[in-house]
Amino acid sequence: MSPSYSILSVDEIFQELNQSPDAISVNGQDSQYDSSNISSPVCNGWVQRWSLRSGLSLMIRDLEFVESVTLEREHSSHPATLGLSFCVAGQVKSFFTNPNQAIQLQAGQASLGSSMKPRQVEYMAQQRVRLAHIHIHPTAINLLSDEMIEQIPSHLQDWFSGISTPSYFHSCAMTPVMKTTVWQLLNCPYQGLAKRFYLEGKTFELIGLYLDQILNDHGLRQNVDNLPSDHVERIFQARDLLVNRIANPPRLIELAHQVGLNDRKLKEGFRSVFGTTVFNYLRNYQMEQSKQLLLTPGTTIASVAQAVGYRSPEAFSVAFRRTFNLTPKTYQMQHR
Repeated sequence: MSPSYSILSVDEIFQELNQSPDAISVNGQDSQYDSSNISSPVCNGWVQRWSLRSGLSLMIRDLEFVESVTLEREHSSHPATLGLSFCVAGQVKSFFTNPNQAIQLQAGQASLGSSMKPRQVEYMAQQRVRLAHIHIHPTAINLLSDEMIEQIPSHLQDWFSGISTPSYFHSCAMTPVMKTTVWQLLNCPYQGLAKRFYLEGKTFELIGLYLDQILNDHGLRQNVDNLPSDHVERIFQARDLLVNRIANPPRLIELAHQVGLNDRKLKEGFRSVFGTTVFNYLRNYQMEQSKQLLLTPGTTIASVAQAVGYRSPEAFSVAFRRTFNLTPKTYQMQHR
């Protein structure tokens, strides 16, 4: 049975996990940044936090758990925030008041939630957990104009307008572009003021990428009225699995099995929701993602080909040219 800890904040989590007060070292020289190094019998690693601007903060965790740990969260009076999480390694499971309500975030997934306060957070033993969290206060930051807010799903409009903070949760597979942006954020090459500007820019980029995903999903769901809602959710799960494994996509039968549908229902449902076949969706997605990856500084055609599931740069170049009528190299040169 995993040990259980009662916590009120991130700092208290690690204070209680450690046996010695010297296990944590905090850099407090910058009031807008602090770093905690953790060394204990339960877990080892570090946590870094940045207050990027009023209402916007970033937290990065890189922890290796020796034992399974369940963190008990008590009621907090902190104002509701919109939390955006990107999981690079490991998995975290959150439990809410309803014992049947649980959310698991694992490597390759991202999630967005508001006014959702888990009672328990569970970390499994023998795993490394790497997470990037973005916290946004609803009334403290003006991210979107009124015209842009109107494009957002109705249950989030009040949140971004600052009118109310309703409960909301959305998750999806991280796209290759999201993964690249998170990797850049985790491996920032700068220090000092340049680092703060860089991290803020990447944070806004991730917010934009995730909002784009929400808008796309919302529009697709609005157009489907001939399928049961649970089938629609399974189709989106299949899409997320496909996207998350873009470098090594599953076979159709395997994909159908993983979401609890037979291959016929998956094929028919996928076409109803996304307007194309599973194969064509994957191919188009690979090409669109490759265009964005090709514009990332320092990337090579070989690395992009591998990231989007092609075994060789030559095969990728042929597919890219067939789709866009120009080579990947020409595309890079035209847009840099």
